[in-house]
Amino acid sequence: MRYLTTVLAVLALLPMTACTTAEKADSTEVRKLTMPPPKIDDQLPLEQALKAGVDYGGDTLTAVKRLIKKRDQGAAAAALLRVMIHDNLQSYDHAQLINSGHLYAAMPVPLQPEVFRELVGSGRVLAQQLGWQLAAVKPSDALAKAVDIELSRALAEGEDDSVMIPQMANAVRANHLGSAYTLMRVGLMAKGDEEFAQAMIHLDPQRASDDFLIYLAIPTAEELRQLSLSSINLYTSVAILRHLKAHPPTAGVTGFDHLFYFAVSRNLTLAEQAQSVLEQYIPQRTELLAQALAKMPGWVQIAYLESVRRHMSAKQGMLLSELQKTTAETDVVQEIKELKF
Repeated sequence: MRYLTTVLAVLALLPMTACTTAEKADSTEVRKLTMPPPKIDDQLPLEQALKAGVDYGGDTLTAVKRLIKKRDQGAAAAALLRVMIHDNLQSYDHAQLINSGHLYAAMPVPLQPEVFRELVGSGRVLAQQLGWQLAAVKPSDALAKAVDIELSRALAEGEDDSVMIPQMANAVRANHLGSAYTLMRVGLMAKGDEEFAQAMIHLDPQRASDDFLIYLAIPTAEELRQLSLSSINLYTSVAILRHLKAHPPTAGVTGFDHLFYFAVSRNLTLAEQAQSVLEQYIPQRTELLAQALAKMPGWVQIAYLESVRRHMSAKQGMLLSELQKTTAETDVVQEIKELKF
């Protein structure tokens, strides 16, 4: 239920968050509403109520949804909305299209695969986003097949970039489309949106943990010493590190050492999350951690000592004791000796 509420909220926000490219592609003229919305009451015919919700949105749309629920006309409203969307797919302006999708999402009926196909195949960027997001709101076995077919078609025809959007990742996640895991990984590496990471987590949490290290290895150590990131998404990175705490990656796999760069980041959220991930390997893999840290540049080792100094724990003490025996940096050895743990 929480996921459905979140996706409905995303649908409501689409008019404000759609990119400039989408706006240029959807070049329909914005309507100028000169008349006040009609009164939404029991006397208003269903078709007129739906038109008012689509045209005016906001409080009017909320009142229309309430009226439909009161009348128990969800199925009838969905049927009318399907026709309205089909007939006006290219003529609806930005707000109307979003409002129609929001209304349809709220109806207690499944999304018909043909509606999904029409939206994503329309050539209109906003309609494509809406089609994928509706597939996320209304998952089903039939939709899973339709999503799989559409992704296969896009890849076969070289249109993979056009489907590599967060809304598609939401649809894959909601429809449990395990066959799309590799595509989600490609999307994460290419786009960086958190939705791709969340889809990977949902489809295969342990496999995702190891694959996430490749994404986290993108920024350089120097970039991680800055307060802002440019090569990867900060929110995606935080979500990934939280996942790694619950599902630790395989120790020593490609990118594992890079966790130490995160642990010395000047972004305290990233640093604390990374340190929590690393602590999980103590005491079982303390020697491996010490060897990995000892291979890091001297300044990384010193920075790590400084970062753990503020919240020294028994586990960190075990790691530093092992590092003292492993590192070739005399300054690091001296710093460890001066620490009390």
